[in-house]
Amino acid sequence: SNIAALAGTAILFFLVSIYNMGAEKGGRLKPGVYNFFLLLFLCCMFGLLLSYDLFGLFLFVEMVIGVSIILVAHNPIKASTEAAFKYLVITVISALFVLIGVLTIYISTGESNILHLVSDPEKRILLAENPRLLLFVTACFIIGLGADIGLVPFHGWLPDCLPASTIIVNGFTAIEPIPLILALYRLVAPLYGIYPSNVILALMLGTGLISIAFGALMAYSQKDFFRMFAYCSIDEYGHSLFALSLLSPTEAQSLVIGQFYLISSTLAKTGLILSLGSVYFNTGGSNIDSLGGLIEKMDKTALSYIVCAFSLTGIPPMSGFYAKLLLFSSSYKFFQDHGNPSLAITIITLLVCASIISFVFLTRSFHKIFLGKSQKNVDVKGDVPVLMWLPAIILAAATLILGFRPDLLLRFIGPA
Repeated sequence: SNIAALAGTAILFFLVSIYNMGAEKGGRLKPGVYNFFLLLFLCCMFGLLLSYDLFGLFLFVEMVIGVSIILVAHNPIKASTEAAFKYLVITVISALFVLIGVLTIYISTGESNILHLVSDPEKRILLAENPRLLLFVTACFIIGLGADIGLVPFHGWLPDCLPASTIIVNGFTAIEPIPLILALYRLVAPLYGIYPSNVILALMLGTGLISIAFGALMAYSQKDFFRMFAYCSIDEYGHSLFALSLLSPTEAQSLVIGQFYLISSTLAKTGLILSLGSVYFNTGGSNIDSLGGLIEKMDKTALSYIVCAFSLTGIPPMSGFYAKLLLFSSSYKFFQDHGNPSLAITIITLLVCASIISFVFLTRSFHKIFLGKSQKNVDVKGDVPVLMWLPAIILAAATLILGFRPDLLLRFIGPA
């Protein structure tokens, strides 16, 4: 079911819009134009979640990315223009890969509706008889949408765009992985159902694992908290893709677990980036080492930050703990069923190590920003306006509630 993803996207967009009312200071776009693109962004994400047509998916993916690029360039600084241009170049190339994949399927079968492709025996046979072509299409989709999402090795734009964008735009763009990652699943999962090849599993799972390892290790060494968040996001995208990639020709368990993980992590990530945005709003800086002692003046922001950080790293009783528990158990069962228990243990060990690294750099950043020694060059009068700290607190509370009652979300996805 798409209900959970649609509701999650709408609620997150609403909360970031409240944050926008307190934090927006203007930029290159006039207020009316800026608001138009924000609403267009929401509509395109909804369209992407609801579309089951190959050309419709391609159109909405490119519209989501196009609006994102415009919003990145909204910040009236030179770095935003450079970051937006880099984003544009990478995603134009990625669009060609997605289009090649879509056209290949359409030319081969004469059908663009994904549901018809799966249900029509003749269409299935046409694709299954040419496995090399089907694997080529799968690779095109992973490369194309992988670049749009920010997966390794197609992530080059992401660490530059986050520091260059406004703090509000960072909040809005934190939501877009929900429709983009689910779009990748919607394109690849039917192909695996038609031709259940280990190559497809290797491509999807491998991309997820590389993103997890790379994102966690790179985030650990960052001094700028926006760049730290960018690499942390890559790590989380990898986790979500990995969960969705535990594919089975007969079951949709990976979709249930993957959606739960994706929505849970997006809740926490959005709360985290709004909290970091509040720190930047009050201090004008994003260097972790130059901050400190902010908990005295920004106690509510500090609370939302640490709760969301704990959820991302899987600390109970946050929703992230249940999401990781589902991921670990399903991963072990998946590789056991494929007759490779040693690989199952290796994968679980890697996932646990990535979570430990995330816990270290997120708690370290919390200590340096909020608990460390107050810096003389940082003059903070008080916490940010209520319209800014309230959405982050609500998101932190949501991760706690879903940790105690994961069924509130699972009932809209399916049984785990």
